[in-house]
Amino acid sequence: MNHYRLFYPRQTCILSVQHEGKSNATIVDWVTPASVKPPMVAVALNSKSYSLELLGSSKSFVLSILPEAMMEKAMAIGSATGRMIDKVDEYQLTLKPAKTVKAPLVDGALAWVECEVEGMFNAGDHVVVLGEVRETHFPDEDSSRQAILFNWGSKNYFGMRREMAKIDREDEKRNGKEEGKREEKTVGKDEIKPVLKEETQISKDIPKDSPKNGDKK
Repeated sequence: MNHYRLFYPRQTCILSVQHEGKSNATIVDWVTPASVKPPMVAVALNSKSYSLELLGSSKSFVLSILPEAMMEKAMAIGSATGRMIDKVDEYQLTLKPAKTVKAPLVDGALAWVECEVEGMFNAGDHVVVLGEVRETHFPDEDSSRQAILFNWGSKNYFGMRREMAKIDREDEKRNGKEEGKREEKTVGKDEIKPVLKEETQISKDIPKDSPKNGDKK
């Protein structure tokens, strides 16, 4: 068994990209947050991916957070390559303009993350794309209650529920408390001086060995 199976289940997203009038969508499971300040995500794409080719020129992409209701569409998108067919037309994807990047949003998703490419790193048979988050669209109260699509591996999809709107409110409340703790009284009774934690330096070194994702789309 390949070692990456130990890291499943993983959330399934659509990565969409557009360049010179050409749009493509591919399924990605190997997605992870990479930084909070600035906000960044990392996506591993097969080095032969058509989406990677477009992304290398467009320098932007959108991640669409999928509901369980889009399971069949996700399976179809992940089983075809944009080099051979127009997946947007073939699978009747409705694209919407993003707010900050050229890549489009996929209609029907629960949420979207708009990213600009910060860096691309060779990682064995994959390329790790580091994207800085420019805009995040959270779901409304109703759609946040839908099951989110996950993958056990080998396209064994299932839905798992979590109220993202509730999580978002909790994060905002927590972040507000953390900002308040940053200010500490240091001199006299009335003088307040902000004290900031020293930020950790993040290495950009990426391992050169990476397991096979199977995403060549």
